[in-house]
This record gives sequence, structure tokens and C-alpha cells, in this order.
Amino acid sequence: MVPDERYESRIERRERTPSPGVAAVLSVLIPGLGHVYSGRLGAGLAWFLGAMFGYWAILVPGFLIHVASVWFAYEAAREFREY
Repeated sequence: MVPDERYESRIERRERTPSPGVAAVLSVLIPGLGHVYSGRLGAGLAWFLGAMFGYWAILVPGFLIHVASVWFAYEAAREFREY
């Protein structure tokens, strides 16, 4: 059976670009997750470990690192180019 080529031309595929809002919300839930969503695995791990160390050391630095992670995840998704 030969696939029907008429239906293949109707399917348009768009590349997925990350949403800055979703990246920020994900980073609010878990620091660094917004970076992972934006395709920056190393940065996501670094933000996660930094925030966890900050929370472990003293609450205020951990909170500030967490807030910075949200902002930079938003910026990373906004400046997304490709994987």
C-alpha cells in the first residue's frame, strides 16, 4: 500500500519556541527548570544547585538566587534561537 501524498502536503510543522512566561513559572516551581525548558541543561543544573546551596546556607541568599533564576529563565526563553 502506497501512502497517499495528498495528505502529507496539508500538515504544516512549526518549530517549538519556548514561552518566556512558561519558563518563568517553571523556575518559580523549581529553580533552573525554566532553563531546562529553554534548552539550557547546564545552566538549569547550575541554577538548581546554586539555589539549593543558598537555601541550605541561609534562607535569604537562596531566595535571591531563586528570584534571579526566574528572571534569567525568562530572558533565556525570550532570546531563544535554536536547540
